[in-house]
Amino acid sequence: MAALLALVSAICYGVSDFSGGLGSRRAAATTVVLVSNAVSLVLAVLAVELLPGSTYSGRDMLWGVAGGVLGLLGVVLLYRGLAIGPMSVVAPLTAVLSALVPLAAGVIAGERPGTMAVIGVALALPAMLLLAREPSRPAAAVLSRGALASALCAGLGFGGFFVLLAQTGPGGGAWPLVAQRAASVALLLGISLVAALRQGGSVPVPGGRVLALAAVAGITDFAANLAYVIATHHGLFALVAVITSLYPASTLLLARGVLGERLARQQSAGLAIAAVAVALIALH
Repeated sequence: MAALLALVSAICYGVSDFSGGLGSRRAAATTVVLVSNAVSLVLAVLAVELLPGSTYSGRDMLWGVAGGVLGLLGVVLLYRGLAIGPMSVVAPLTAVLSALVPLAAGVIAGERPGTMAVIGVALALPAMLLLAREPSRPAAAVLSRGALASALCAGLGFGGFFVLLAQTGPGGGAWPLVAQRAASVALLLGISLVAALRQGGSVPVPGGRVLALAAVAGITDFAANLAYVIATHHGLFALVAVITSLYPASTLLLARGVLGERLARQQSAGLAIAAVAVALIALH
């Protein structure tokens, strides 16, 4: 159950990052993230009303707010990296740290995965590194220092986000996600308003394709967060986070299918190893 939900979360995160990164190539990353977060907030509020078992808790809301701040930082940095660097390299680099942080936190907290799960984790981490390894590319696609820094900092932000959301109680349902998105939307609106006042303009509103891409990013991001939170209540959160952190696989496949970015041999090998790793973790 936990492994399946984590896999669903990984797929949805990958779709969200692809859509948001593509939208950020046509508009400012903060604008795209604001729209996607607003969509996620609406969905979270609806989920509280429609899904059974969502009980309000001040403690869960605080964890959600903290997660929202770190998650927002991670998303903005990731979208920036995806906008200025090759998607098939930036996304996997981010995933490496986003997996290591909760893995370390889980071990420190006393989680002890079984032998099969440990083997799965041991395979998952090099799989991410293979996915992240930059193949020979033309100069225009070389990973710049700015894209590298954005990817690594985003990974730390996402790793912390995974740890914080895993602290919520099993009865909270979608309430922590309401707090998470309310915090991020409020921060984004504040940043956008300050920027607009300094420039003497107004908060930009994306239109057409950018708006659609941002909406898709918001919908799939909410689905990923909800699946992740539920998964952490049914299994070891360190293992759930490792599977979830394999989301670059779907971003990579979308970049290949939609944008025509080539998969290098090591990236194809990384996809295969990641599949084996998920299977082993699921069998723990």
